[in-house]
Amino acid sequence: MGVRELRQAKGLTLMELAAKTGINYQQIHKIETGKSKPENIALKTAVKLAKALGCRPEDILK
Repeated sequence: MGVRELRQAKGLTLMELAAKTGINYQQIHKIETGKSKPENIALKTAVKLAKALGCRPEDILK
């Protein structure tokens, strides 16, 4: 399950997830659309997303 699917399962919009994590919504959009490769995502970004989405950082970095 990708970031978009995890976000939608939590009922969050892109802007809500950005506000909750402090990550720019454009960066999250790049992650969701595959423009940012998982191996290029900073660990701190993966940790913030995982915490907000209720998953493990490893799930974000797949």
